[in-house]
Amino acid sequence: MSVEDDDVPYKRKKQPEPDTEIDITPMIDVTFQLLIFFMVTSTMQGNPPAEIPKSLSGGSIEMAKVINVVIRAPVNNKTDPIIEIEKVPVTLEELRIKLAEAAGSSAKGIDVMLMADRTVPNRFTGEIESLIGEIEGITYHFAVQDRR
Repeated sequence: MSVEDDDVPYKRKKQPEPDTEIDITPMIDVTFQLLIFFMVTSTMQGNPPAEIPKSLSGGSIEMAKVINVVIRAPVNNKTDPIIEIEKVPVTLEELRIKLAEAAGSSAKGIDVMLMADRTVPNRFTGEIESLIGEIEGITYHFAVQDRR
């Protein structure tokens, strides 16, 4: 060693930064092994045949043998919606009487199709639904308008 080297102050060497990255290669390996295991051990069977009920209307409401109840939107916010049964305006009580008569005269019961405008308040359709639900022998369905 020379004397000149002795005069140089000691500088500490910087430690390398620790490796903070996570190696996910083993996790990917395990995932693929599990995937392969479940693919090999699972049984490949087709879906069992589903028993789907036949459509009543077949695409057209006129083809079905149902009673159509139409609920039209109110003219303004202060009036109730208009109820029509087979295109004849009726009150709630008249609706109850006509449906009870039709259900009583049919041994198999009757089907009722409820059709309402989008702007009819939900509370009103719920009231008609509960009225129909009280009458024995009625099965009711809701009509849904296709999106254009």
